[in-house]
Amino acid sequence: PADTAALLDQDDKRRDIDNVEVGNDDGVDLGVGGDEQVLLTFKIRSSFLYRCIMTAALGSLLLGYDIGIISGAIIPIRDQLGLSHTQIEIMTSSLLFTSVIGSIIAGAVADMIGRRKGLLIASLIFGGGSIGMACSDSFEELLTWRCITGIAVGMGLVICPIFCAELSPRRMRGALTSFNELFINVGIPLAYLVGLLLRGSSRDDWRWMLGSGSIPALALFFATMFLPESPSWLLKHGQQDRARIVVENLVHPSESPNVRATTVKLTLQEMREDMKAHASMASWSEMLFTPDNRPALLVGVGFAAFQQLIGLDSLIFYSVYSLTHYGVSETTALQVTLVMGLLKLLFTIITTQLVDVSGIGRRWPLLVGAGGCVLGMFIMAIATSFPVSHLTSGVFVCGILLFVSAFGLGYALA
Repeated sequence: PADTAALLDQDDKRRDIDNVEVGNDDGVDLGVGGDEQVLLTFKIRSSFLYRCIMTAALGSLLLGYDIGIISGAIIPIRDQLGLSHTQIEIMTSSLLFTSVIGSIIAGAVADMIGRRKGLLIASLIFGGGSIGMACSDSFEELLTWRCITGIAVGMGLVICPIFCAELSPRRMRGALTSFNELFINVGIPLAYLVGLLLRGSSRDDWRWMLGSGSIPALALFFATMFLPESPSWLLKHGQQDRARIVVENLVHPSESPNVRATTVKLTLQEMREDMKAHASMASWSEMLFTPDNRPALLVGVGFAAFQQLIGLDSLIFYSVYSLTHYGVSETTALQVTLVMGLLKLLFTIITTQLVDVSGIGRRWPLLVGAGGCVLGMFIMAIATSFPVSHLTSGVFVCGILLFVSAFGLGYALA
């Protein structure tokens, strides 16, 4: 009975998608060589495309910014609010736990009201959460607002890649969706820089640090106001004319009317085919328990798991806190974290170029990066095995910088 219900549900989804096509004259045969070639060669209106992609990717920058800014704020928060080590750990990590909730509800929100409105909501929640954290006078208040901020982070991390993938032309989709990871790495050093500039500026410097998160959130909100809706979402909800206008804006005005018309037809048809394929996707039971799927499933889930379990987030969250415990002054620690963030960004860009431009693939950067991470962790472990001194502090810093650089090279796009 359960399998029968699932099949009936898939049939209903297919009929809903087919209803979108009623009265439409855009159907084309994607197998026609000339038409297919148009999708690979038409001139893209880059100004419109990159404006949309970079605006959406600001949602990913919010995660990087929050990760970076809390690192520099932990010590003054601890000193002023009198937090214990356990309270610091709970407060810091709470954002990651509630971001899971945000990522779960984000799909439903984006499907119901659209990707654009979903980003607007996420930016407002993040901005409000940042201001709430800045105004907190107790551990409980700070924890509550940080949890609220985490929901916005989770929503942004889900909606941004969806929007980028649905708007990007097929031949640029892989490179443009990597903007989300890139902007996370832009947010981290940006937050480190803000923390370095604000630390010591006043007794309530940590409030200004946390409150500064409202600035990129407001930037995302106002920039999103001028974004179009995802053409795939518009098509799914029967708004074919609006979807056509968005796709037309992707084609450069210098293209001939014939190329423009063919590109729009093929792109809309491709979107319909993707929607049909999505409606026919395998169930969770088929995906998890079919023997043929297990190798790919283990590799995919394994990469995602090890990317988190390797401990980079903990290192970034507690970088200033850890460095000051190993003989590094707080000012120097803030400077080291800025260098750390810039190196991670640099090696993420290098990896993007190696994968997307040189065609070297992901395997070799991953192997080299993994080896570098192991070496970096080994150096940090050796440094912390000896009494604190200028030498061990320097070795510890070298281990951190090697680890972060290697992670950016190998795991950033894994």
